[in-house]
Amino acid sequence: MELLRKLERRKLERLEKDSELRKVLDRVFDSSTLLSIYDLLKKGVIDRFHGVVSTGKEADVFCALDPSGQYLAVKIYRIATADFKRKFEYISADPRFHGLRRDRRAVIYAWVTREFKNLQRAQEAGAPAPRPIAFSKNLLVMEFIGEDGIPYPKMSDQPPDDPASAFEIIVEGMEKLYKVGRLVHSDLSEYNVLVTPDPVFIDFSMGTDVSNPAADGLLRRDIEKVLNYFRRFKIELPTSEELFNRIRGSG
Repeated sequence: MELLRKLERRKLERLEKDSELRKVLDRVFDSSTLLSIYDLLKKGVIDRFHGVVSTGKEADVFCALDPSGQYLAVKIYRIATADFKRKFEYISADPRFHGLRRDRRAVIYAWVTREFKNLQRAQEAGAPAPRPIAFSKNLLVMEFIGEDGIPYPKMSDQPPDDPASAFEIIVEGMEKLYKVGRLVHSDLSEYNVLVTPDPVFIDFSMGTDVSNPAADGLLRRDIEKVLNYFRRFKIELPTSEELFNRIRGSG
């Protein structure tokens, strides 16, 4: 199976990634972040770090282990390099965060809090998403989606074996998010869906409450990105308007 071969290749790549771990840790772990890690260690959330999952301009994701040896994903936002002005614009439009101070650390901490709460709502709604575990300042700890410390591939890298079934699972997930979780992912595409082999949504940092005046526009954007991806498989698809009405429960 292609997915298994992909995981084997990633195990080999882990050797190279692990050699980068110290370099990444040195860049990411400022004194404030170290204090947050210490707080999670004391609480028994994290036992040790295992390797680098991904690195980005504003955040890095690490594989870690809890005291029982279970794998965790730890997302760490870099306060110094994060575009807090753009984040402030996004989060200040979210009704849950009115009155947020225009301060770099306050915005990043609120951003992490929002992603944690979004994951909670996704889980409660029954949408396919990692289980949130804990957060502290600029750190978010969640369920690790993968095997033996190797993350499952993104849909952008590994097409689903059954595109029609994957499409339906994604749409059902969007529907549950909206109708039950009262949430729009706001950044849904093949780059934020893992093939497990069933799809799992990741990166809920942009997720917004449906009461946000921009929510419908963000939902339409998510719908168009999902449809654009699945059009390559030549399967029967609804129109964007039909999908919009289905997810919102109108029409």
